This record gives sequence, C-alpha cells and structure tokens, in this order.
Amino acid sequence: MKLLIAWGLFLILGVALASLAVLNLGEVVLRWEQWELITSLGLLLALLIVGMIVFYLLIRFWVAVWNLPRAWQKRRQLKRYQQAQASLSKGLIAQELADWAKAEKQLIATAKLSENGVMHYLAAAKMADAQQATARRDQYLQQARQRYPEEDITIGLVEARLLTAQQPDTALVILAELQRIHPKHPVVLQDYWRLLTQQQRLGLLIKLWPGLKKYSGLSREQLARHEQALLIMQLQQANTLEQLNHLWTGLAGRTQIQPSILTEYVKQALRFDDANNLAGLIEKALKKQWDESLVYWYGRIEFGPAFDRFKRAQGWLGDHPDSAVLLLTLGRLACQSQLWGQAHHYFNQSLALQPELETYHALAHCYEAEGEDTQAALTYKKALAQLPYATNH
Repeated sequence: MKLLIAWGLFLILGVALASLAVLNLGEVVLRWEQWELITSLGLLLALLIVGMIVFYLLIRFWVAVWNLPRAWQKRRQLKRYQQAQASLSKGLIAQELADWAKAEKQLIATAKLSENGVMHYLAAAKMADAQQATARRDQYLQQARQRYPEEDITIGLVEARLLTAQQPDTALVILAELQRIHPKHPVVLQDYWRLLTQQQRLGLLIKLWPGLKKYSGLSREQLARHEQALLIMQLQQANTLEQLNHLWTGLAGRTQIQPSILTEYVKQALRFDDANNLAGLIEKALKKQWDESLVYWYGRIEFGPAFDRFKRAQGWLGDHPDSAVLLLTLGRLACQSQLWGQAHHYFNQSLALQPELETYHALAHCYEAEGEDTQAALTYKKALAQLPYATNH
C-alpha cells in the first residue's frame, strides 16, 4: 500500500513538472558578468523542484551513511539477544527434563550476550547446585553480583534459598542484611520469616513480626497462621512455669481457645507438672470446636477425679462414635477410675478403628495396674507387630 501511494505521488509530481515546463509563464533572464541565461519561468521552477528533491535525497543518503556503524552494531546486538534467548529457552527446557548439566551449559553459554543476563547466571547457579557443584554455583552468583549490582535483592534471595539446606546460618546472614537494606520488601520479609521459623529464632521473629504484618502483603489467614506459630513457639520456649503462665494470661480469650494454642499450653503445663484447670480449659474449647488433639491431651491429665472427666468424655461419644482418639481417652480415664471392664472395652474399640502402638501400650499399662501381668505381656507382644502404625500426637 505504501509503495502504491509513493508511485502515485511520483506520477503527480512528474505531471506537475511537465505542465510547468510547457506552460508559457514568462521568461527569466539570469546575468553573471558576461554570461547571460534566458529560460522560461516554468522550466526554472521545475529545475528548482528537482534540485530540492535531489538535495533531500543526498541528505538522506549522508544520514544513512553516518548512522551505518550504529545500525550495524544494533543489528549485531539484536542477533546476540536472539542467540541468548534461544539458549535460555533450551536451558529452561533441559531444566524441566532434569538434565542439569545440559541446562547449565546452555544457560551460561550466552549469559554475557543476553539482555537479561542475570536470569542466565541465577538459573545456571541453580543447575550447578542441583549437581552439588558448589564452586560453580558460587562463581555464577558472584558474576551475577558483579555484572548486575542493581539486582541485589533478586540475587540475594536466590543465594539464600540455595544455601538454606546446607548452610542455613549463611543464608540467615544474607537475608538479615537484605532485610536491613530493604525493610519493606515483601519477599525478603517472607523468606527471612520462613528461615527464622525453621531455626526457631524466637527473639528475631518477635522483632520482625510488626514489619511482616505491615509490609509482607500476606492475607489475613496467612498472617493468622504465622501469629499462631509464633505464639506456639513462645509457649514451647518458656523456661519456667511462671513464664509459661505469664504468656498464657497475656493472651486474649478467643486466642486461648484456639485448639493449636491450647494444645501447646496443655503440653507445656504438663511438662512443668501443673495440671490445674487444664481439663476445664479443654472442655470449654471443645464446646466451641471439636479437636482430637485436645481430646487426646484430655486423657493425659491425671489431676483431680478422673471419674468426672470420664463421664464428660462419654457425653462426647454420641457425636463422635468413630473417633479412635476419643475411645483411647475414654479407656485411659476409665483405667484411672479403676473401671477395668470399660477401660478394656474402649481400648479395644479404639484399636479396632485404628491400631496404634500407643493404644496397645495404654491397654498393657491398664492390665499392669489391674494386676493382670500375663495379659499385659500378651498386649505388649501384639504391640510389637503394630510398630509401623505408631504415630505422634
């Protein structure tokens, strides 16, 4: 279409010039010392137009020649970018096929030519790490840092993630420095929080928590899970009963009845041999939400009259007749109340639903308390055959 328009304009211009040449618009006399030129006005105008066109074309030609080195360089650069992109694509395909060596070779081959070379270096570092080639991994990371200092966040995050498994302390230092320089960066905050949680760094987690809430961009549900994990860690790391109770009384009522929080508090309180009021707390929480972890620990409480707890737990059986954990708890409470027949019944029902090593052990312990050592020995023998079913609460 553009070519057709150009030819049309050229034809119109040619017709106009021919018309000017044949029209008698008068004469023009040009004198220069002894020289004299007489021509028609139409021809002179035509020559002027042709001269302007030739001058324009000469200027365009000169500009094109002037820009030729730059255009050639741009063309070469574009070709290099295309090569780098093709190499990156091959490397990523090899990565998906778990061919780490080929992926690394493809990715690093054109890293210096690529428009996005940092991606080449970081991906190659991951491939080297997958091959346990730590020296090459560190070399690629260092090259990325030298060539792309402005990408310090991305490079630091990748390096920390690669080092987390084998060198968690080094990864923690990297993330701590990133968080110091970029205290509001959401991904830095999330990765730093995750590693601190893995290493149980309670003090640093408490310090980081306000920033995580404000800048991490996490949803309310995710923040609630992080807060819950933080509270559980605080309860786990309480060194004394007084410290544990101080933490507990500082929690809001709705937080205290959360099953995971209350379960951890019960476990830690029993660690300090303090079972006072634990049964009441569990009963209150179970009225709001059924939770088998709480039911399990309800049976581990040995403070106060067990028969009262046994009768309350029997009331839960109507809504949860197939709960192996509730049946285990009923067996324990019946045994504590010396209701041997009912204890055997509930333990056996629990084993029928879910044969677990702990249930066999509780049944054997009940036989021993009853004085039935032979039955206890037989139960322990059965338990040995059920070792693969052992679980932790």
